[in-house]
Amino acid sequence: MKKLFILTVLSFSLFSLHAEGFFSSADLTAEFSPAVYVNPESSLVSAPSPVIYPISIGFLWPNYTKIALQPTLSFFTMYHLWYDGQALPAEIENRTSQTVSLLLDIPAVFSLYPNEKSRFQFSTGLAFLMRFGILAGGVKETDSGYTGSAGSDMDKINSYFWDNARFLYLSFGASWLYDLVPHLRLGPVFHTYLPLGSLFAGEGAQGMIISVGLKLNFHI
Repeated sequence: MKKLFILTVLSFSLFSLHAEGFFSSADLTAEFSPAVYVNPESSLVSAPSPVIYPISIGFLWPNYTKIALQPTLSFFTMYHLWYDGQALPAEIENRTSQTVSLLLDIPAVFSLYPNEKSRFQFSTGLAFLMRFGILAGGVKETDSGYTGSAGSDMDKINSYFWDNARFLYLSFGASWLYDLVPHLRLGPVFHTYLPLGSLFAGEGAQGMIISVGLKLNFHI
């Protein structure tokens, strides 16, 4: 019993040391970056390229090197409809799906330090857009749809999100951060997410995301 207690204490101590070391070399990040979701199929049926409002959180590790990792998770919602073999952005009056979207971006970040107060960051990596559609408010499963009913349209929409690796994106980003006070940095940020799955499927830039906003880095 005494040996088990000692091993437990040692394990907890080692975990605490590793956790302390990680947090001491990591920055928490938050972004608010309104974005355009590109819809080249825009028509009288689907919506023009809509503006979405992702909220993003993540961390930069290590926070003091020229090359680092910055896993970031973004959340946003939008409307979709099913038309001619594609899940397309929809106006509220034509919506079928209320789509919950989680964008996991895992880029490498390259930092330049022109002075003690500023840093320029450039990033690139793979991103994964995980989308889950449910019937939008006011839409019933038995309502009419492109495939016969809204319920069958929903099945098509959710399958479309995952078929042909449409969840796979290539991300590019750039930002400038200025030290407002010790441990707190703020500045503009730009992102482009190229839809690799859509490109490979011959759908062009369908689903491409371009955002501009503000980025906050906070060191614990």
